[in-house]
Amino acid sequence: MKKVLKVIGKVILGIVILVLLAGVGLFSYHKIQSAREEKYLVPLGELVEINGHNISVYTEGTGEKTLVFLQGGGMPSPILEAKSLFSLLSDDYRIVVIERPGYGFSDEVEGVPALDTILNWEREALSKLEIDGPYILIPHSASGIEAILWAQLYPDEVEAIIGLDMSVPAYYEKMYDMDEMRAMKEDMEASVDSMVFMYRTFGLTRFQPIDDLLDSFKTGTLTDEDKTIYKALAYKIYPNKTMMTGMLSLPDDMALICSMPKPDVPMLMFISNGEELGMDSPETWIELQKEYISDKENGTYIQLDCGHFMHNIEYGRISKETKSYIKKLDNQE
Repeated sequence: MKKVLKVIGKVILGIVILVLLAGVGLFSYHKIQSAREEKYLVPLGELVEINGHNISVYTEGTGEKTLVFLQGGGMPSPILEAKSLFSLLSDDYRIVVIERPGYGFSDEVEGVPALDTILNWEREALSKLEIDGPYILIPHSASGIEAILWAQLYPDEVEAIIGLDMSVPAYYEKMYDMDEMRAMKEDMEASVDSMVFMYRTFGLTRFQPIDDLLDSFKTGTLTDEDKTIYKALAYKIYPNKTMMTGMLSLPDDMALICSMPKPDVPMLMFISNGEELGMDSPETWIELQKEYISDKENGTYIQLDCGHFMHNIEYGRISKETKSYIKKLDNQE
């Protein structure tokens, strides 16, 4: 029996040593690679100090209309995610891409700021750069409710919303129990802390096949240099606590949005095939967007047979439809 216990003890000790060696190896490899990649991490836009933190704002083009791109959750580089589309629009319009806290080259922030707080930081950054409205907002995915809130709170600043498979309030009402989210906030923050520590300490993001996962890499128009920058940025910042806890403000954000009428601004919604949204059926996602816009006299939609990251798949058609829609807006003025 003693011999068996000794053998078991040696096996356990061996496993512990192997795990420690693997951890040290991963940590060292990540640190060495990170040092090599620093040369690629030059901000693509301007860094504007707001409330003690830097907000990254990218601009391109000099047209009379200003198109402000708002990126959805989880994508490390909002600027490069939107590039395939905005590069087809920058000859005609002024392009602005705002990287919210925790994304791209913007700083992380403490706590879980409410959506209206983040919105006001972004508005202040635009003001400091003398980028005046009214703006045509182009939100993707989760930033749809930010665009809605912007138009609700500051309607004079929003000329129109052109949504790229954008979220609408009914989606969150259907998918999440807001009271449960409030109750679980502390536990969720703690679990995020553990995950972020493991990923950032051992560089686990390096072992995800980014080239095969992201449509911006597979079907977008990013150059090899763009992809190198994107990967270096992803390995440095993904995931981080600001990024991963952003949804925890959702109950209060939704309460604010739902306390006000729908914004009375022109709206064009590009809708995907709904197959990548994790709902009970693709049709549910499609119908939620159609229902949101159905009672708006100045609203319309275009349904595309493609996935959620449509701006990296159907960027050619979306750019043409966007230009056509903006011309119609001009004719109505």
